[in-house]
Amino acid sequence: MKNKINFLAIISLLFTQTVMAKIWRVNNGTGVQADFTTVQAAHDGASEGDTIHLEPSLNSYGNLNMTKRLVVISTGAFSTSNPGIQADAKHGYLDNVNIQNSGANGSVLSVRFAAGFNIHNGVANITLTNCVGTYVSDNADCCGRTYININNADNIIISRCMVSSIYFRNNSNNIICTNNIVWGLISNEGNCDGVVTNNVIRAGNPNDGAGLFNCVVANNIFNKTMNTGFTNCNISDNFASGEGTPPNGFTFVDMATVFENPDGGFVDNVYRLKAGSPAIGVGQGGTDLGAFGGANPFKLGVTPAIPSIYRLTVPASPGGNTMNIIFSTRSNN
Repeated sequence: MKNKINFLAIISLLFTQTVMAKIWRVNNGTGVQADFTTVQAAHDGASEGDTIHLEPSLNSYGNLNMTKRLVVISTGAFSTSNPGIQADAKHGYLDNVNIQNSGANGSVLSVRFAAGFNIHNGVANITLTNCVGTYVSDNADCCGRTYININNADNIIISRCMVSSIYFRNNSNNIICTNNIVWGLISNEGNCDGVVTNNVIRAGNPNDGAGLFNCVVANNIFNKTMNTGFTNCNISDNFASGEGTPPNGFTFVDMATVFENPDGGFVDNVYRLKAGSPAIGVGQGGTDLGAFGGANPFKLGVTPAIPSIYRLTVPASPGGNTMNIIFSTRSNN
């Protein structure tokens, strides 16, 4: 396998490089004055290194076809299930995202999307962090059509995301999948390689599973039916649901003892480890297993690393010529 890259250093570097770049506001709400109303218009109007901020909205910001190195950020998901993170529970979202032009190399995306995320045609060095794929209704029972598909692309980081499925194929190398909650499966082809660590992989259907080649597979929890194939993988310290003799590198456990609510549906907070969970402290280096363990744990609300307003009080009408608005913020770093 190729040398694995340090995704924390890359994320920090990319955000540092864009500190002096312009931030573009995207909002399609009635009566709101913003720079753009669609994500594609914002992309086309932005310069390399700029940041596009998708503000809260009930309506899609459309499809995104990327040809520039940009930072694209929305506001996470599941705020109603995780109070105290975002005051506005409307999470701006995209439909399909396509990155197939090397001009977008080095981009960072922290977005909610309601369809597919495709990275292909020799693109490299893309970071997806704090992304979430959900139906338009946000807290849907499942996210069956929201996938991340990597095809002939290298050095892709998928970190702290929540999505139905992750695929990498056709000579895609150094694909790092860490601290994600995956509703279905993570799968690749035999001409690919990567790292799959500290994920919760639900594998809810009998035909779902890992199906991985040439990967490091460690500190994961497969919390539903596991129909798994591993070829030329370095496997260690994983939990799975099952009976009998587990595969090498796995321990079969009762998932009712692991999570706060293993059958709680498509909401992120149910996959936190419960008190006394057997997954606590048993991973490599004494870390917890699953998405909330390790050096870069999953963040509730799939919250990007930007400040948010988590409490907002606005009076119904002004008092005389003034209006007192009270708000509280948090950093989310």
